Amino acid sequence: MDSARNKYRSAFANLSKIYRNPLFILTIITAGITAYLLEVQMKIGVPYWDVFTYLNNALYFAGTGKGSILYLPPVVPFLTSLFFKAGYISLNAIFILDSILFIIGVIGLYFLLKQRFNGIQSLTGSLIFISFPVVLAWATAGGIDIPGVSFSIWAIYLTVLGVKKNPKYLYFIIPLMMLAFLTRYTAGLIILPVLFYAIINIRQIQKIKKVAAGILLELIILISGFLYVYMHLGTISSFYSLLANVLTSTSKGLGDVAYNPNYWYYLQNIPNYISLAPFSGTYQQLLNPSTGFASILAYILILIAAVGLIIYIYKILCFKFKNKVNFQNKYATAKAVSLIILIAGSILTFNNTQYLLSEVFLFGACFLLYNLLKSPEAKNIDLDIMMLLWFGAYLIFQSTLGVKVDRYFITMAPALAYFLILGLSEFINKIKPKIKNKDLKSWGIYSIIALIFLSSAMLTYIGHTPKKTFTKDIGDTSNWIKGYDPDYTDKIIFSDYPPAVSWYLKKGINGGFPRFYKNPDDFANALQNKSADYYIDSLSEPKLNLKGYQLIKNFGNVAVYKRV
Repeated sequence: MDSARNKYRSAFANLSKIYRNPLFILTIITAGITAYLLEVQMKIGVPYWDVFTYLNNALYFAGTGKGSILYLPPVVPFLTSLFFKAGYISLNAIFILDSILFIIGVIGLYFLLKQRFNGIQSLTGSLIFISFPVVLAWATAGGIDIPGVSFSIWAIYLTVLGVKKNPKYLYFIIPLMMLAFLTRYTAGLIILPVLFYAIINIRQIQKIKKVAAGILLELIILISGFLYVYMHLGTISSFYSLLANVLTSTSKGLGDVAYNPNYWYYLQNIPNYISLAPFSGTYQQLLNPSTGFASILAYILILIAAVGLIIYIYKILCFKFKNKVNFQNKYATAKAVSLIILIAGSILTFNNTQYLLSEVFLFGACFLLYNLLKSPEAKNIDLDIMMLLWFGAYLIFQSTLGVKVDRYFITMAPALAYFLILGLSEFINKIKPKIKNKDLKSWGIYSIIALIFLSSAMLTYIGHTPKKTFTKDIGDTSNWIKGYDPDYTDKIIFSDYPPAVSWYLKKGINGGFPRFYKNPDDFANALQNKSADYYIDSLSEPKLNLKGYQLIKNFGNVAVYKRV
């Protein structure tokens, strides 16, 4: 009897430990939030153009379509095609895929933070990351930003594990970085923090020659496979052109609706990316927080974190000066001067034509900063500066591109969450002696902060989410055309939102954009010269009067014109 009771108590104790485990709590919360976001996304539909391009490419990989722009990153379309091959041909497939990868990314972030912080701090940092409006809005939207950053998080995490614990983890880094790159090309920048961390900790890596040989072999195999796939798709030249444009910034984005020459765009909008106000607003403000207003919570968190970071840096500097570690000698002076020069160089080259040089300066500055600050008082300074390089590398790259979209900040979001929780933890440690409640000291404050930001984020999401997006009207329009004209597959159709119409009609659709013409008559003449049977307009407001075409049907803001 006593034995049975002891077993029961032991099982209950183990179960209680699981329930109190921060990772378990995070997984449950993340899964619950993601399930809700997924349900909402399925109701409101696709939020933007590119998702339909990925869906059309997924049809190609599934063998049921011609694809759209095949030189775009293939991972998300390919993984979506697996749903299609299984018989689930629905735009919801890409939402589900994003949801799965989002959960994987959040769990990876927790593990990464756990290398620096305790469980409750890592939980709080992960929940703060989830609560970012720019993350929450795109978590299940079918884009490639969240999947790309999820793979990047795991690449960084395994780098830390491989260096600190077991070099076998390093064999996974190259495949993960390649996966991140082929999910979102700009994710390739993750190589900078990975390389930095490996270099500064190179003496800690066990069996380094064996690891290097294995990684080199992986590189040869993966690059060969990459070239084969793109040559098979017939898009290798397009990919090289795209890559060259990005590396040299020859494509500055002039004429693009998202063109913005402001280099400080992302820095200026960081408060908006942390928390939005008020709770109600437009869906556009949720997708692009820069068009909304930052909440008071964002400024409070930034202020507290900034104070905490100052405390942290002050402690390191005090230790260095007190113990005369690496600071009071000519080499330290030379390093400090070099650091200032590199930082200045990084700032001065912060423009569209020299951003690669700016990245080099930043890398060198981080290396010198690490050498100056490393000490027993700063045991995790290598991880801190690696995360700084992560944030800085993407900030430079995204800021110098002519086209700026808020979702591009997602690449920097994990690093931002890292420094917010670092600052918070230092600030809370400073005020702990004044807190009498034991639970409040250990986990209470962090739990309250996480709950406040998560609740605010969810209320904001609910208050900014519409019943549907206009792309739902494109779907209704396409279904109507199928009934109105059974021979629609043989007709020439133009649209100002061609990827969406192509997805719904499962046929090639030509792009027609009135904004590129002086007036509606010129646009109508262009349509007639190209023998367009139908034109589907979703963006013009008010609707155009097109000579030679009759407006025959409206669905919301979507209009169908037929040649007469």
